[in-house]
Amino acid sequence: MKSRLLSLFCVFLLLLGCSKDQNSSSPSIKIKSYTSSVNSDQNFNAVLTYSQSGGNLSGDTLTIIRHRYNQLPVPPDDLTSDTFMTLLPATPSASKAEFSASLSWANISYGIQGENDTFDFKFILTDLKGQHSDTAITGKVVVLQ
Repeated sequence: MKSRLLSLFCVFLLLLGCSKDQNSSSPSIKIKSYTSSVNSDQNFNAVLTYSQSGGNLSGDTLTIIRHRYNQLPVPPDDLTSDTFMTLLPATPSASKAEFSASLSWANISYGIQGENDTFDFKFILTDLKGQHSDTAITGKVVVLQ
């Protein structure tokens, strides 16, 4: 009987020791909606949901990576970056939130030989502790010329 009780106690301690520390969890982002077609007078906009146990968006870094699908290559002398980074503004502490990210047509359009551009965008959130979120990816986005 004592060995059975000791075994159950050890299993309980093992399970307790293996549980995640909720205060050190990484941030998580998901795409709620995004603009799938962008005209020259519009912006690309994505609405993202954020969650992190005990987290806060204030000062976190949002990285947006653009992936181009077009057949015509970008000219080698083009200095446009495919990575956009921004610091998020001060916000009230919340373990869940919703925010939007916008990129202007002029910042995302190549328009090589008048061809519409097709991209997807990847979003990664890095908190002040250096913990990275999972990567949220849009479907294909067409940028019209």
